Amino acid sequence: MATKQPETSAVPPEPDDPTPAHATGTCPVAWCPFCLATSAVQPISPDVVGHLLKAGTELFLAFKAVIETRADDLTGAAPAEPVRLEKIDIG
Repeated sequence: MATKQPETSAVPPEPDDPTPAHATGTCPVAWCPFCLATSAVQPISPDVVGHLLKAGTELFLAFKAVIETRADDLTGAAPAEPVRLEKIDIG
């Protein structure tokens, strides 16, 4: 007696409940930066996200200032105001 083997098909069966590509917790891209960021901040309260965004903005503004200062140094442009250093005695 030979046992009957189940037939295998190359096409997977259609799911009963179709979901969109970017449904909660699933993403068709393995390292999608948008889905990773969204899933990382989902459980955090909105005020924390606001503080993080504001801190990120300040960080990028600081980077911009450093880059602009370095670019001025490289081009030989003089600063708008003279730099005044002051010695502060701490102790």
